[in-house]
This record gives sequence, C-alpha cells and structure tokens, in this order.
Amino acid sequence: MNLTNVLRGSAAMLSLAFVASVHAGSDEPAYPPRFELSGFGTLGAVTTDDKDVWFTRYGVNFPGEKDPDFSPDSLVGIQGSLRLTPYNDITLQGLVREDGDASQDPQLTLAFFRQTLAPGLSMRIGRVRVPFFMLSDSLYVNYANLWVRPPVEVYGLNPFNDLDGIDFIYHARLGSYDIEVHPYYGGGRIPFPLGKARLKEVLGVNLGLSRGDFSLHLGHGEGSFTLERGDTLFLAVADILQRTGQGGVIADLSGTHGRTSFDSVGVQWEDGSWQFIGEYARRKTNRYAASAHGWYLSLGRRFGPVMPYVVVARQTLDEQFAEARMPPGRLAAAWDLFLGSRNNAQRSLTLGARWELAAYAAVKAEVTRATPDDDAWGSYAPSGDAQTTRIGGRTLNTFSLSLDLSF
Repeated sequence: MNLTNVLRGSAAMLSLAFVASVHAGSDEPAYPPRFELSGFGTLGAVTTDDKDVWFTRYGVNFPGEKDPDFSPDSLVGIQGSLRLTPYNDITLQGLVREDGDASQDPQLTLAFFRQTLAPGLSMRIGRVRVPFFMLSDSLYVNYANLWVRPPVEVYGLNPFNDLDGIDFIYHARLGSYDIEVHPYYGGGRIPFPLGKARLKEVLGVNLGLSRGDFSLHLGHGEGSFTLERGDTLFLAVADILQRTGQGGVIADLSGTHGRTSFDSVGVQWEDGSWQFIGEYARRKTNRYAASAHGWYLSLGRRFGPVMPYVVVARQTLDEQFAEARMPPGRLAAAWDLFLGSRNNAQRSLTLGARWELAAYAAVKAEVTRATPDDDAWGSYAPSGDAQTTRIGGRTLNTFSLSLDLSF
C-alpha cells in the first residue's frame, strides 16, 4: 500500500469522524453563528538602478513596464469567517493583485470548511494555503513579515500558494514543547505569461516544533505537475529544435507529465529585541523546470518602533531540465538564452528597516544588491531586447519601499 492510498484511507475515516461529530453535537444548546471580517493590504514600489532590467517575482507578477514598478508587492485582500458552532466554521478570502499573466482580476485565495474532530485535531476541506514554506500562512499578509517580501531565493522556488484539497492539523504538548503535525493532499494552479502551470495529487506533511522564543519547521511534499509554455522565447526555441531534428527535446520543456518534490527546513528565534530567521528549501523536478535549492539568513534588532535588518540569501541550480546539442552560432545562442531565462540562481545581500507606525501599519524600506549566476537571469528580466541584454554575472541594486496595513 503506497502513501497516497494511506492518506486517502485516513481522509475517509476522518470524514466519518466529522459526520459523527456533527451528529454528536446536535443535542447541544444552540450556538449563535458569529461572523468576523478582516482585511490587509500592501502598497509597494520597486526600482532597479540599471534600467535595462526589471525586478520580477516569477509566477507572482508580470514584469512591469513602469519605473518604479508597483506590481511585485501591491495587493489588497478581505477575509471573512463564519463560526457556525464551537466546532466548525467557514472561511473565505478574496485578493486583488497582479498575477503571472498580468491580470488583476479578483482571486479567491481561501475557501474552506473547518471541523474540529477531537481535542487538538481539526480538518479543513476546500481551498487552503499550500504549506510549502515556514511562512506560507503569511505570504499575502505582508504586515506579519519583517521584510518587504520573503527572500525570493527561497520563496521563488515554488510559486504555488493555494491548494484545493484537504488537510488536517494536529496540535499536542510534549513536555515543554508544542508540536504541530500538518498532512495535506490536493492541487493548485497559477498562470504564467502565455501559459499555465498546475500541481496535481500533491501529498505532503509538515512538522512544527516550538518552545518559548524558538520554533522549527520541517516539510516535505511531492506530486505531479504540468507546465504548458506559450511565451515567445519558448515558441522560437521549439521551432529551432523542430527544424534541427531535435523535436523530442520539446517534451522536456513543456507538457503535462512532470513529477516534483519539495523539501523545506526553517528556524526562527525572537526575544522581543532580536529576531533571527533562517530557511532552506529544495525543489526537485524531472522536466519542465530546473531542480534547485536556496537558503537565507535574516537578523534584525529592534529599537523602539524601528527594526533594522540584514538578509543574506543564495539560490543554486542543481540540474537543468533539458539537454540538447545545439548547432553553433545564433541557434546555440537562442538555446542558452532560453535556459538562462528559466534559471533564477543568484546571491544577494539586503539591508532594510521596518518602522511600526501603529498596531496595524508598518513602513518598510530595503536595498538589495544581487548578482545572478553567469548563466542565469536570477530575479530579473530584460526590459528591452532579451538577445542583447546580458543579466548573468552583473551586480544589480534594487530599492523597495512598502506600506503594509492590517485591519
């Protein structure tokens, strides 16, 4: 019996437990439903000193044509929760931001029913946040994070944020430690420029451990995925491969039969004055996307309402997703350009500060000095002709400013 069947069997048994819990509570006194509404938003601007490139968050926003660019970080969201009984509730969250296809249509980012099955154990069915990272729950609520945005060297490894499926969250106390076990199953999708990507049959589990000021996160997930490309650079490369008798390589560049796994480890320590956060993540795929890993270390020191911080980060390419023997000249240059555009490897140093304006508002400013690897675009894209704009190996300075609200 494989792990997928085990989880599906567990889901069936826990669903029966859910039904039993509903009937068990039918004799209890009536509980008046309670509705709660909250919101959050970010107004963020990004600019880079070299105007022939744009900063971009792949899979999150479409590279902008304005300087400064407001699309990577700006968003507004509303969340409503309806508590039906002491044991269950319904949560909806709507979000407006630019996505990877340059659309600003409203998105439904949370839509789940939660049921308490036993003391410390709950189940959610619907659309939840995919828990690939230590800070996944606060990805959209930027006010909850120290930085303008989580370090892209790690959080850019997996742009999927929403999971349509089922998860279970179990909390327990072991001595002086709080433990959380979080298995999940489902899928999700995101748009890309002239393409789309989808996760399917994702099965994973997270383990959280905390004590006082310290917390630890461990996570593993795996499943199948599709990445159907349609952008201009891909179509040009596909045509070259077809004309040079290497059409079979196209199946490694775009399609519907990919497999992937994702691992993450994170630690956080905060005593009210100092804050330390470190995280490592690894993405492994068999096609369509490169296998890579990344890490960051962040240290901040609070001085009243202001916390300056420094972040050191690195993403490294482990294995490219396709190999082909290209003829020399312009055809080889096009192939190298395509692979570089899909390689986000870079190293960076960020200096920033967060100013707490009030209990619901914060201003953040940071300067990042990043160097994409020689054969990579890192977290940048050319603002003009991609064939004549060199990104790999350059040192680029990016300034980010944001106002975060939580209400």
